[in-house]
Amino acid sequence: MDKMVGIARPSWRSKGDGYEDRRMSLLQRAGLFSNDTQGAKVTRAASLEDLTSAYRLVHDVFVQRGYIVARESGLRVRVFEALPETATFVAKAEEQVVAVTTVIIDSPDLGLPSDIAFKAEIDTLRAHNRKICEGTNWLVAESHRHSAVMSELMRCSFAHSVAEGCTDFVGAVSPGHAKFFNLLGFEQIGEQKSYSAEIHDPVVLVRLDLSGLADRFRGVDHRTNQVERFLKSYYVDENPYHRFVGGWRVVSRRLFQDPLGLHELFVQKSSLLTGCSARQQEAIARRWGREVFERTVTAYGLAAST
Repeated sequence: MDKMVGIARPSWRSKGDGYEDRRMSLLQRAGLFSNDTQGAKVTRAASLEDLTSAYRLVHDVFVQRGYIVARESGLRVRVFEALPETATFVAKAEEQVVAVTTVIIDSPDLGLPSDIAFKAEIDTLRAHNRKICEGTNWLVAESHRHSAVMSELMRCSFAHSVAEGCTDFVGAVSPGHAKFFNLLGFEQIGEQKSYSAEIHDPVVLVRLDLSGLADRFRGVDHRTNQVERFLKSYYVDENPYHRFVGGWRVVSRRLFQDPLGLHELFVQKSSLLTGCSARQQEAIARRWGREVFERTVTAYGLAAST
Protein backbone atom coordinates (compact mmCIF):
# COMPACT_ATOMS: atom_id res chain seq x y z
CA MET A 1 0.00 0.00 0.00
CA ASP A 2 1.10 3.61 0.14
CA LYS A 3 1.55 4.76 3.69
CA MET A 4 4.08 7.43 4.49
CA VAL A 5 7.16 5.65 5.83
CA GLY A 6 10.05 7.01 7.83
CA ILE A 7 8.50 10.31 8.91
CA ALA A 8 9.06 11.53 12.44
CA ARG A 9 5.75 11.43 14.32
CA PRO A 10 5.64 13.73 17.37
CA SER A 11 3.02 13.23 20.06
CA TRP A 12 0.00 15.52 19.60
CA ARG A 13 -1.51 17.27 22.58
CA SER A 14 -5.15 18.13 23.18
CA LYS A 15 -6.63 20.99 21.23
CA GLY A 16 -6.72 24.49 22.60
CA ASP A 17 -5.68 28.02 21.78
CA GLY A 18 -2.73 27.99 19.40
CA TYR A 19 -3.03 24.24 18.86
CA GLU A 20 -2.13 24.35 15.17
CA ASP A 21 0.83 26.63 15.82
CA ARG A 22 2.13 24.22 18.46
CA ARG A 23 1.78 21.31 16.05
CA MET A 24 3.81 23.23 13.49
CA SER A 25 6.52 23.94 16.05
CA LEU A 26 6.66 20.26 17.04
CA LEU A 27 7.15 19.18 13.43
CA GLN A 28 9.81 21.81 12.86
CA ARG A 29 11.71 20.58 15.92
CA ALA A 30 11.41 17.04 14.51
CA GLY A 31 13.26 18.24 11.40
CA LEU A 32 10.35 18.81 9.00
CA PHE A 33 9.70 22.15 7.29
CA SER A 34 13.23 23.36 7.92
CA ASN A 35 15.86 24.00 5.28
CA ASP A 36 17.98 21.10 6.48
CA THR A 37 17.84 18.19 4.03
CA GLN A 38 21.09 16.79 5.44
CA GLY A 39 22.79 17.29 2.11
CA ALA A 40 20.10 15.66 -0.02
CA LYS A 41 19.01 17.30 -3.27
CA VAL A 42 15.44 17.01 -4.58
CA THR A 43 14.83 16.30 -8.26
CA ARG A 44 12.58 14.35 -10.59
CA ALA A 45 13.79 10.83 -11.31
CA ALA A 46 14.29 11.05 -15.07
CA SER A 47 16.98 8.46 -15.73
CA LEU A 48 16.86 4.69 -15.76
CA GLU A 49 19.31 4.61 -12.86
CA ASP A 50 17.32 6.99 -10.63
CA LEU A 51 13.99 5.28 -11.33
CA THR A 52 15.48 1.85 -10.63
CA SER A 53 17.01 3.07 -7.36
CA ALA A 54 13.74 4.71 -6.32
CA TYR A 55 11.59 1.65 -7.00
CA ARG A 56 14.14 -0.62 -5.29
CA LEU A 57 14.04 1.54 -2.15
CA VAL A 58 10.23 1.52 -2.18
CA HIS A 59 10.23 -2.28 -2.57
CA ASP A 60 12.73 -2.92 0.21
CA VAL A 61 11.10 -0.62 2.76
CA PHE A 62 7.54 -1.74 1.99
CA VAL A 63 8.56 -5.40 2.22
CA GLN A 64 10.29 -4.75 5.52
CA ARG A 65 7.16 -3.04 6.87
CA GLY A 66 4.93 -5.89 5.65
CA TYR A 67 2.97 -3.72 3.20
CA ILE A 68 3.79 -5.82 0.13
CA VAL A 69 5.12 -9.28 -0.71
CA ALA A 70 8.72 -9.44 -1.87
CA ARG A 71 9.13 -9.54 -5.64
CA GLU A 72 11.86 -11.48 -7.41
CA SER A 73 12.86 -8.31 -9.25
CA GLY A 74 13.45 -6.41 -6.02
CA LEU A 75 11.50 -3.49 -7.51
CA ARG A 76 8.03 -2.20 -6.78
CA VAL A 77 6.77 -1.30 -10.26
CA ARG A 78 3.08 -1.12 -11.12
CA VAL A 79 1.34 -0.23 -14.35
CA PHE A 80 1.15 3.37 -13.09
CA GLU A 81 4.95 3.63 -13.07
CA ALA A 82 4.98 2.84 -16.81
CA LEU A 83 2.97 5.95 -17.68
CA PRO A 84 4.91 8.99 -18.98
CA GLU A 85 2.58 11.31 -17.05
CA THR A 86 3.52 9.67 -13.75
CA ALA A 87 6.19 11.69 -11.93
CA THR A 88 8.54 10.15 -9.38
CA PHE A 89 10.54 12.60 -7.29
CA VAL A 90 13.59 11.65 -5.25
CA ALA A 91 15.97 13.12 -2.72
CA LYS A 92 19.56 12.07 -3.37
CA ALA A 93 22.50 12.27 -0.99
CA GLU A 94 25.94 11.38 -2.34
CA GLU A 95 24.24 9.92 -5.45
CA GLN A 96 22.09 7.61 -3.31
CA VAL A 97 18.28 7.86 -3.30
CA VAL A 98 17.21 8.47 0.31
CA ALA A 99 13.58 9.51 -0.16
CA VAL A 100 10.84 9.01 -2.76
CA THR A 101 7.38 10.20 -3.65
CA THR A 102 5.33 9.64 -6.81
CA VAL A 103 2.43 11.61 -8.32
CA ILE A 104 -0.04 9.70 -10.51
CA ILE A 105 -2.65 11.50 -12.60
CA ASP A 106 -6.14 10.02 -12.88
CA SER A 107 -7.18 8.52 -16.21
CA PRO A 108 -10.39 6.90 -17.55
CA ASP A 109 -8.60 3.67 -18.51
CA LEU A 110 -6.45 3.02 -15.41
CA GLY A 111 -7.82 5.26 -12.66
CA LEU A 112 -5.77 5.70 -9.49
CA PRO A 113 -4.14 3.28 -7.02
CA SER A 114 -6.56 4.26 -4.24
CA ASP A 115 -9.56 3.15 -6.30
CA ILE A 116 -8.91 -0.23 -4.68
CA ALA A 117 -10.31 1.12 -1.39
CA PHE A 118 -11.83 4.53 -2.10
CA LYS A 119 -13.37 4.35 -5.57
CA ALA A 120 -16.72 5.69 -4.38
CA GLU A 121 -15.09 8.72 -2.76
CA ILE A 122 -12.90 9.43 -5.79
CA ASP A 123 -15.82 8.91 -8.16
CA THR A 124 -17.62 11.71 -6.32
CA LEU A 125 -14.84 14.06 -7.34
CA ARG A 126 -14.80 12.69 -10.88
CA ALA A 127 -18.54 13.35 -11.17
CA HIS A 128 -17.73 17.06 -10.82
CA ASN A 129 -15.17 16.90 -13.65
CA ARG A 130 -12.23 17.35 -11.31
CA LYS A 131 -8.71 16.54 -12.52
CA ILE A 132 -7.35 14.35 -9.74
CA CYS A 133 -3.85 13.21 -8.93
CA GLU A 134 -2.64 10.89 -6.19
CA GLY A 135 0.50 10.96 -4.09
CA THR A 136 2.01 7.52 -3.51
CA ASN A 137 5.34 5.79 -2.72
CA TRP A 138 5.95 8.12 0.23
CA LEU A 139 9.03 7.08 2.16
CA VAL A 140 12.27 8.31 3.68
CA ALA A 141 15.32 6.17 4.45
CA GLU A 142 16.31 5.93 8.10
CA SER A 143 19.41 8.04 7.47
CA HIS A 144 17.26 11.10 6.62
CA ARG A 145 14.23 10.54 8.81
CA HIS A 146 14.84 13.68 10.88
CA SER A 147 15.33 16.02 7.97
CA ALA A 148 13.28 18.18 5.64
CA VAL A 149 13.43 15.82 2.64
CA MET A 150 9.82 14.65 2.81
CA SER A 151 8.37 18.12 3.27
CA GLU A 152 10.49 19.24 0.31
CA LEU A 153 9.23 16.33 -1.78
CA MET A 154 5.67 17.22 -0.76
CA ARG A 155 5.88 20.74 -2.09
CA CYS A 156 7.72 19.51 -5.15
CA SER A 157 4.71 17.23 -5.76
CA PHE A 158 2.41 20.21 -5.22
CA ALA A 159 4.25 22.33 -7.81
CA HIS A 160 4.07 19.48 -10.33
CA SER A 161 0.37 18.90 -9.72
CA VAL A 162 -0.44 22.57 -10.21
CA ALA A 163 1.64 22.68 -13.41
CA GLU A 164 -0.34 19.69 -14.72
CA GLY A 165 -3.62 21.50 -14.10
CA CYS A 166 -4.84 19.19 -11.34
CA THR A 167 -7.66 20.40 -9.12
CA ASP A 168 -7.39 17.77 -6.37
CA PHE A 169 -4.47 15.97 -4.73
CA VAL A 170 -5.43 12.80 -2.85
CA GLY A 171 -3.58 10.10 -0.94
CA ALA A 172 -4.29 7.00 1.14
CA VAL A 173 -2.42 7.41 4.43
CA SER A 174 -2.17 5.75 7.81
CA PRO A 175 -4.65 7.20 10.30
CA GLY A 176 -1.67 8.21 12.43
CA HIS A 177 -0.42 10.51 9.66
CA ALA A 178 -3.78 12.17 8.99
CA LYS A 179 -2.96 15.07 11.35
CA PHE A 180 0.23 15.78 9.44
CA PHE A 181 -1.78 16.15 6.24
CA ASN A 182 -4.46 18.15 8.01
CA LEU A 183 -1.76 20.62 9.00
CA LEU A 184 -0.87 20.91 5.31
CA GLY A 185 -4.43 21.88 4.41
CA PHE A 186 -5.75 18.41 3.52
CA GLU A 187 -9.17 17.14 4.59
CA GLN A 188 -10.21 13.55 5.23
CA ILE A 189 -12.76 12.08 2.81
CA GLY A 190 -14.93 9.18 3.93
CA GLU A 191 -14.20 6.63 6.63
CA GLN A 192 -11.20 4.52 7.54
CA LYS A 193 -10.87 1.41 5.37
CA SER A 194 -8.47 -1.47 4.80
CA TYR A 195 -6.21 -1.13 1.77
CA SER A 196 -5.81 -4.91 1.51
CA ALA A 197 -8.24 -7.82 1.38
CA GLU A 198 -5.55 -10.16 2.78
CA ILE A 199 -4.36 -8.22 5.85
CA HIS A 200 -5.81 -5.51 8.06
CA ASP A 201 -4.20 -2.41 6.58
CA PRO A 202 -6.09 0.65 7.85
CA VAL A 203 -5.92 3.85 5.80
CA VAL A 204 -7.86 7.06 5.35
CA LEU A 205 -8.19 9.11 2.17
CA VAL A 206 -7.00 12.72 2.39
CA ARG A 207 -7.58 15.43 -0.20
CA LEU A 208 -6.11 18.86 -0.90
CA ASP A 209 -8.33 21.16 -2.98
CA LEU A 210 -5.71 22.69 -5.25
CA SER A 211 -8.24 24.82 -7.08
CA GLY A 212 -9.34 26.51 -3.86
CA LEU A 213 -5.94 27.54 -2.53
CA ALA A 214 -5.82 30.88 -4.37
CA ASP A 215 -8.99 32.01 -2.60
CA ARG A 216 -7.78 30.59 0.70
CA PHE A 217 -4.49 32.48 0.57
CA ARG A 218 -5.80 35.74 -0.87
CA GLY A 219 -6.39 37.32 2.52
CA VAL A 220 -3.33 35.95 4.29
CA ASP A 221 -1.08 38.67 5.76
CA HIS A 222 0.97 39.36 8.89
CA ARG A 223 -2.19 39.31 11.04
CA THR A 224 -3.12 35.77 9.97
CA ASN A 225 -2.23 32.82 12.20
CA GLN A 226 1.18 31.17 11.86
CA VAL A 227 -0.04 28.05 10.07
CA GLU A 228 -1.87 29.90 7.28
CA ARG A 229 1.11 32.18 6.73
CA PHE A 230 3.35 29.14 6.61
CA LEU A 231 1.14 27.29 4.09
CA LYS A 232 1.04 30.25 1.72
CA SER A 233 4.82 30.46 1.85
CA TYR A 234 5.27 26.67 1.68
CA TYR A 235 3.04 26.06 -1.32
CA VAL A 236 3.34 29.30 -3.27
CA ASP A 237 5.53 32.25 -2.30
CA GLU A 238 8.77 30.44 -1.42
CA ASN A 239 8.24 27.15 -3.25
CA PRO A 240 11.32 26.85 -5.51
CA TYR A 241 10.01 23.86 -7.45
CA HIS A 242 7.53 25.86 -9.49
CA ARG A 243 10.58 26.93 -11.52
CA PHE A 244 11.82 23.41 -12.21
CA VAL A 245 8.89 21.08 -12.86
CA GLY A 246 8.41 22.14 -16.48
CA GLY A 247 12.01 21.42 -17.44
CA TRP A 248 12.01 18.17 -15.47
CA ARG A 249 8.93 17.04 -17.42
CA VAL A 250 10.73 17.51 -20.74
CA VAL A 251 13.77 15.53 -19.60
CA SER A 252 11.66 12.75 -18.11
CA ARG A 253 9.69 12.24 -21.33
CA ARG A 254 12.86 11.30 -23.18
CA LEU A 255 13.06 7.98 -21.37
CA PHE A 256 9.61 7.09 -22.71
CA GLN A 257 10.88 7.60 -26.25
CA ASP A 258 13.76 5.14 -25.77
CA PRO A 259 12.80 1.48 -26.40
CA LEU A 260 16.12 0.21 -24.99
CA GLY A 261 15.63 2.01 -21.68
CA LEU A 262 11.97 1.02 -21.49
CA HIS A 263 12.86 -2.59 -22.20
CA GLU A 264 15.51 -2.63 -19.47
CA LEU A 265 13.22 -1.17 -16.79
CA PHE A 266 9.85 -2.67 -17.67
CA VAL A 267 10.89 -6.02 -19.14
CA GLN A 268 14.34 -7.08 -17.99
CA LYS A 269 14.40 -5.61 -14.50
CA SER A 270 10.75 -5.69 -13.44
CA SER A 271 8.89 -7.97 -15.93
CA LEU A 272 6.04 -5.47 -15.74
CA LEU A 273 5.01 -5.65 -19.41
CA THR A 274 4.89 -9.44 -19.50
CA GLY A 275 2.73 -9.43 -16.37
CA CYS A 276 0.26 -6.77 -17.54
CA SER A 277 -3.17 -7.63 -18.81
CA ALA A 278 -4.02 -6.93 -22.45
CA ARG A 279 -6.04 -3.91 -21.33
CA GLN A 280 -3.11 -2.52 -19.38
CA GLN A 281 -0.71 -3.13 -22.26
CA GLU A 282 -3.06 -1.27 -24.56
CA ALA A 283 -3.16 1.67 -22.12
CA ILE A 284 0.63 1.78 -22.02
CA ALA A 285 0.91 1.49 -25.83
CA ARG A 286 -1.42 4.47 -26.31
CA ARG A 287 0.85 6.61 -24.16
CA TRP A 288 4.22 5.47 -25.47
CA GLY A 289 3.09 5.40 -29.06
CA ARG A 290 2.55 2.20 -31.00
CA GLU A 291 5.98 2.19 -32.65
CA VAL A 292 7.89 2.64 -29.38
CA PHE A 293 5.75 0.03 -27.65
CA GLU A 294 6.24 -2.54 -30.42
CA ARG A 295 9.98 -1.93 -30.53
CA THR A 296 10.15 -2.29 -26.75
CA VAL A 297 8.18 -5.53 -26.71
CA THR A 298 8.15 -7.38 -30.04
CA ALA A 299 11.63 -6.45 -31.21
CA TYR A 300 13.07 -8.20 -28.18
CA GLY A 301 11.37 -11.52 -28.76
CA LEU A 302 8.27 -10.96 -26.60
CA ALA A 303 4.71 -11.45 -27.78
CA ALA A 304 2.66 -8.30 -27.30
CA SER A 305 -0.97 -8.82 -26.33
CA THR A 306 -2.20 -5.70 -28.07
